[in-house]
Amino acid sequence: MGSRIPIAALLAALALLAVPSARAADMAPAPGTTLIRLTETATANLPRDQLRAQLSVEAKGADAAKVQAEVNRRMAAALALAKKSASVTAETGGYSVYRVTALNEPPMWQAAQGMILTSKDFPALLALAGELQSRGLAMSGLEFLLSHESLAKSQSALTTKALAALRARAEAVARDLGMKVESYREIDVGNAARPGGFMPMMAASSSSRAGAAPPPAAEAGDVTVSLGVNAHIELAPAK
Repeated sequence: MGSRIPIAALLAALALLAVPSARAADMAPAPGTTLIRLTETATANLPRDQLRAQLSVEAKGADAAKVQAEVNRRMAAALALAKKSASVTAETGGYSVYRVTALNEPPMWQAAQGMILTSKDFPALLALAGELQSRGLAMSGLEFLLSHESLAKSQSALTTKALAALRARAEAVARDLGMKVESYREIDVGNAARPGGFMPMMAASSSSRAGAAPPPAAEAGDVTVSLGVNAHIELAPAK
């Protein structure tokens, strides 16, 4: 005897199957109207207000334990120095240890640990980075960024700008077709986006004491932020 499907479950399944067709029916243009899809993007140039630097402590030797101990000691000293700067945030990055072998040479061990500095106080971070370089840390990345707070503040204005451009274009297209904008059937609004990532630098060998070093020179500049919108728009004959 076959199993029976409860009526409630059957009705629920039929309702789910009807969703795509119902959506398609909703999006279908009414008789005599035309459905178009438009996309617009708003952009703004904003000053980068955050600086981030990536440095690393490196050590190499025949004894793996001693190599790691040196990295640990020097990183602890680097963190202690960084904590003295109230306007700079310091965090450690990846830690790696590996064996290095070369032809006709005894095997060696190499260890490294990264450090990331972030701040809106550019002079303070650059001065700290220069001091850490003088203590033997190698600079591997330096870049100005737009902070999340500034990006969030720009989103409202960019949304207004993008929607205004979308509305103006929709009205222009309607006029060119001898029609008018009847309704906005669906609108998708994106989020403000900005480019990012570290500016790579040539790797430098570190030593226990590299000597006095001037702070790195850097200029913030601007970054282009963008936000996109797209819409399904129904056009009707102009009266």
